[in-house]
Amino acid sequence: MSNDSIRPSSLDGIKRLATSLKRERGIPHLQALDEAARKGDFQNFRHARGVLLARGTPAATPAGHLTYITVYWKDRKAGGDGRETLSVRLSVPWGELITPAQLPHHRAFVRFRGSAPDHLERDAMAQTQSHARRLACAAARTLQFMDATKLRPSRSHSRAFPGGRSVNVVPKHDHYSIWYDRATKRYLFVDEPYELAVADHVGERAAWAARHGQLIVQPNWPGMYNPDGGTRLYLVSDAKLGVALAPIAAALDALPTPVVEATWNGESAPMRPLFFSPGTPTRPVTSPRGERAAKPGAPRNTLGYVQTFVGPQRRPKGRMPVAVHAEVGQLLKSVLAVSYHRDGLHKRVDAVRSELDEWTQREYTHGELPNEEFFALYYHGDHSTFQRSMSREEGERHVHSLETAKQRLAEHYPDCAPLRSVLKKLDAAIGSLQGWMR
Repeated sequence: MSNDSIRPSSLDGIKRLATSLKRERGIPHLQALDEAARKGDFQNFRHARGVLLARGTPAATPAGHLTYITVYWKDRKAGGDGRETLSVRLSVPWGELITPAQLPHHRAFVRFRGSAPDHLERDAMAQTQSHARRLACAAARTLQFMDATKLRPSRSHSRAFPGGRSVNVVPKHDHYSIWYDRATKRYLFVDEPYELAVADHVGERAAWAARHGQLIVQPNWPGMYNPDGGTRLYLVSDAKLGVALAPIAAALDALPTPVVEATWNGESAPMRPLFFSPGTPTRPVTSPRGERAAKPGAPRNTLGYVQTFVGPQRRPKGRMPVAVHAEVGQLLKSVLAVSYHRDGLHKRVDAVRSELDEWTQREYTHGELPNEEFFALYYHGDHSTFQRSMSREEGERHVHSLETAKQRLAEHYPDCAPLRSVLKKLDAAIGSLQGWMR
């Protein structure tokens, strides 16, 4: 597959293809626009604009902020790979609805990262094209929910349970999520069970609500989880101390029909070239992964780069072999899988993983390290066990994993401040792990 197979039929599609052609071929933007328009069977971009506007495309840009959601996929059974990019229009940029650190707090954003102020991108490959589209649609629905309600996902689950106890959760709940209102500092429980599963338990759920002083409201908007598969959204909140449900329900009911795979209207394209949204910061041409040459007087043994939403950063000068990155990634993922409920451990190891993932992007070009291999190094396969305790025997094994990771990093990177910072985080993680052992 290549850009030759894309036939854009809208102005947005032409502009996205032009951006891709410009980066791929190094041609001027106006030339890229004309070439993209010709692929849609127009004479040039001016002709395309006139025809599409005459067909009813609004001349003025719609109000709001366009956010792109990208998922790459590789079908190992049937063969083939590609990219699925869906756009959703929000009232504010996505970064004003949720911080990068809060993305893992909701299932729809797990393994997504903010690659630009207008772009969310999944770090791990989807298994099929259908899977990629479903992931993008779920992320879009969740963004729409947050845009309408201005609530943020939370990991403080106990705050949303009556009496702060999970045993008091609403009967027959499923696919639930916890939300926080920053204005009132109150919490909301969102339940998304399959409609048929709760049809015979309406009375039981109503009795539970009366017993615990809760309110249950079902908006007309079907929800985030699997609306085309039969799930329905319920808002559950404390009648006195919880989030007011009537305004939330009204805001949700004003949303358009949730986007689902069956009505996919996103862009399906080859995996290469990578998709860069219009808001992607300009990248230096010296490296496809965004390397920036060190400035005169910069610290020895380091190179500089710019990280989205963070700014100028530095990494060790040199690169660690891909095989060692894979080894360190597996060691870190083995610890992350068992530490979800141990914040002091999990957050530090996750921060190290994120930083090493960034370094890898700068150390290897796309030609040297294909996307599917890159995604697998630090983010593929870390399935959490959600355990709440750690035996001493198991803990010692994970201490050994972190010590081995430290050793590998020290062997392959020169001594410098960025490396020392990572090793310090691993030391703190080991301390937290040792304190967790029984």
